[in-house]
Amino acid sequence: MKKYILGIIVIIAVIFVSGCITDSDENTDDFNGTKTLSQNGISITYPGNWVVAEAHSENSIIAVADPNSKDTNDLGSINVNIERKNLSTPLNSFFTQTYKKLFSNSDYQLISQGNTSIGEFTALECLYLTNDNGNIKKHRAIWIENNKEVYVILCTAPQNEFSNQEKIFDFIVSSFRTV
Repeated sequence: MKKYILGIIVIIAVIFVSGCITDSDENTDDFNGTKTLSQNGISITYPGNWVVAEAHSENSIIAVADPNSKDTNDLGSINVNIERKNLSTPLNSFFTQTYKKLFSNSDYQLISQGNTSIGEFTALECLYLTNDNGNIKKHRAIWIENNKEVYVILCTAPQNEFSNQEKIFDFIVSSFRTV
């Protein structure tokens, strides 16, 4: 009888312990550790196997990329770029005007727009596709207003790889902080 009770206790302990261990999909070890980058008044955390990238937008203040994802211009095709702009009009108006102009070009296709939140910030979000000579990329742009400035966090990947990168993008976006 004691062996029977001991066996049940062992089984219950194994079930309990396995329920307390997190799934590796939620573990930052999947990212080969993490790194934190703080500059230009913001801070983000990103996967340890990613690198700080050179951004090609005049308003970019931080960019990180997967170094294994080079496009035809030798740039990281999977990346997160953060821009900062002064806000002279209400955020909703600036957001609407920007995308109205952008989507007047047939190389840009709207998927969705809406409200979201990132930590303590309420934000606007736009999901869209770009077509650069048949190279289709998917973008997630998150607009955050803070102290009369707007931060735009742009997550980019080839369309066929975007869903595989969403966990990483969400991790980086959720780490966004002003310092």
